[in-house]
Amino acid sequence: PAKDYKNLQNVFKLLLDHETRVTEEINSVVDVCLKEKDYTTHNFMQWYVAEQIEEETLARNILDKLKLVGNDNGALYMFDRDLQSISAAAAAPEK
Repeated sequence: PAKDYKNLQNVFKLLLDHETRVTEEINSVVDVCLKEKDYTTHNFMQWYVAEQIEEETLARNILDKLKLVGNDNGALYMFDRDLQSISAAAAAPEK
C-alpha cells in the first residue's frame, strides 16, 4: 500500500477501488462455478458475495460522509468517532 495519500478522501477512494477489484475476482470465481455446474462451491461462495456487498457499501457510505464533512474540522471529529464505533462493532464478538 501507499505510504502517502493526497487526503483522507483519497484513502477511502483507494479502499473502494480495492474492494471493487476483490468483488470482480469473487464474481469471476462464481461465474466459473456456474459454468462448471459446481453448485456446492457456488453455494459456498455466496458468503463471500454477501460480504463484498457489505464491504463496498461501507466504503461508499464512508466516502459519502467525507463529502458531506468537507473541510469542517468539527464534522471531521464526529466522522472519526463514527469510524471508531464502526471499528468497535466489527471487533465485537457475535452473539
